[in-house]
Amino acid sequence: MEGGGSGGREPPEEKRPPKDVRALLQMCMEVQSEDKKDQENVAQPMPEDRRQWLENAITDLTVSPVERMKACLLILTSPDSTEKKIIAALEETAEWCETIDFASDFYKIGGYPVIKILLTHKTPEIRWRTLDLIAILVQNHPFCQIKALEENWLTLMLDILDKDEDPNVKIKAMYAVSCLARDNVEAQKVFEKHDGFSVLMRAMQTDVEKLRIKAAFMLSALCAKRPDFKDVMCDTGMIDQLVGVLSEEHNSFHEHNLAALLSIVMDHQRAIEECQRPELELEKKLRERIQFLKDKDEFREESQYAKELLKIISTDDDEVQR
Repeated sequence: MEGGGSGGREPPEEKRPPKDVRALLQMCMEVQSEDKKDQENVAQPMPEDRRQWLENAITDLTVSPVERMKACLLILTSPDSTEKKIIAALEETAEWCETIDFASDFYKIGGYPVIKILLTHKTPEIRWRTLDLIAILVQNHPFCQIKALEENWLTLMLDILDKDEDPNVKIKAMYAVSCLARDNVEAQKVFEKHDGFSVLMRAMQTDVEKLRIKAAFMLSALCAKRPDFKDVMCDTGMIDQLVGVLSEEHNSFHEHNLAALLSIVMDHQRAIEECQRPELELEKKLRERIQFLKDKDEFREESQYAKELLKIISTDDDEVQR
């Protein structure tokens, strides 16, 4: 821990309060270890600031998460709340909702209608923090996923992903959409019905690299979960777009782009035939890419994707370079 001068370090008040007993014990052990170093194992009373901080931490453990979330909701719904207070309330709510039971409680205390309002807030940070909260609520949480679909969150988030002008908002929207739709069949139906694949395609056409990577990851995940979606991807021109990326200047997105393309063509004859269309020149591009990446260990995975893809679509018996 950094600090200036002898014994300087971060004041204990700046540490985040523990949320459970295990975290509190861990923090106490860290404090004890630091004290031993500073005092050279000489037994001395605990400094007053540390004693007070420890007492406050123990008190925090008795706070009701539901009551704290209710307090946050009051801030989120008050017309007098400043943007700073709203952001802090969203942050605290997100921390509580990382625990599954508390995520369910957030719905039960009437939190979901508030989220819908905040998704259209004029301030980008409030919009992306709201989307981040949605991702936390629905990830691996069937109850919250059902309720989110009932509230029509997915169609709202797809619209935000497609039309919001702030890059951070778009990235968080992509993350939240992925958390909701990756493993939920009903969400996948809504995603398909509301032209989610076209939204994904447009996300991958932006110049926001993080957004492009997340979109490609979701595409790969959907192919693994729902092979029937591969026909939709062929119909929407997804293969043409993914192949077109290979003509761009090489960057870190290309690895995820090839992974997505590979996920579409695996065990899917129509996608293979699409990739074999002469005008795409995919075989040539893959061979050039494999040669370009040769002996570049940092691109080993991308090279492997290219080799596997070439093996699947190759129209001759030439051995793929190894």
